[in-house]
Amino acid sequence: MIELNQYERKWIKLCKLHFKEEYPWKGSWCETLKPLFKEIYGWEPDEYYHDYLRGIFDKLLDIYLKIKDEWAIENAQIKEVFYAAFAKSISCDEELPIERAISKLCGLIQGVQVIEEDGTIRFEL
Repeated sequence: MIELNQYERKWIKLCKLHFKEEYPWKGSWCETLKPLFKEIYGWEPDEYYHDYLRGIFDKLLDIYLKIKDEWAIENAQIKEVFYAAFAKSISCDEELPIERAISKLCGLIQGVQVIEEDGTIRFEL
């Protein structure tokens, strides 16, 4: 079983929309993640926005690499993160490349299976 700390579980739950009441959707992932970021790290994301983006990208990428599905085509989903960063699309039109990459990472985390088809628990939320 994949071991996760309490904060990793909380980030995953937020990406999987478990906290609609506590952290409602704000129109983009970068905005939606801000309250939990402030709660965990204790500083205002808007005050140092580029540091916030770099920090949240690193955290989400670490989490995704830790929990990604084993059956995923090697590096295909990571490539999607970079493709999203380099080009706006209808579903991902944030202004900054790192904002688009963060949105893509949230979507990938959202789609990761917690329980395998055979009932094996991959990680606990």
